[in-house]
Amino acid sequence: MTAVALQWTLVKRPPLPPIVEQTRVFLLTQTWLLLVGLLIFLLLLEPLSARGPLDDEASNALGVLLGSLILTPTVLALAAKAVRHGWAAGWVLALLAEAAVGFLCYAAADFGLFFGVPTLLVVGLGCWVVVNLLRADTRRFFFGRARTAARA
Repeated sequence: MTAVALQWTLVKRPPLPPIVEQTRVFLLTQTWLLLVGLLIFLLLLEPLSARGPLDDEASNALGVLLGSLILTPTVLALAAKAVRHGWAAGWVLALLAEAAVGFLCYAAADFGLFFGVPTLLVVGLGCWVVVNLLRADTRRFFFGRARTAARA
């Protein structure tokens, strides 16, 4: 191991406040659920294409849904990383990511896909994350004037 790699393994970040850590874990959980959803959707493309060509409206909805399934987990993962570092951009990214999750659920319903419990789980986690983000102690952690070691 090089000296730099050893230094990075020895440096421990201070723990996040419990509500912020919960928000970060929920963001990561949503990321993985949506990646599994993307995999399932890609596996369903073959049976969908066997039914024949899609009309213009359905093909546009399919493109929007596929693009949303690719971009939303990326934004969620970036938000979780920024939240872990305590950056104020993490709060904004998390809020934007939850808006993207809402849009993704709308796009899936518009295309005619609704997976029941997994969709409800993603929506429930999204609502919980938004409530956590709007709490005073979470906003104080991200936007407080005092810089902490967790933000370094």
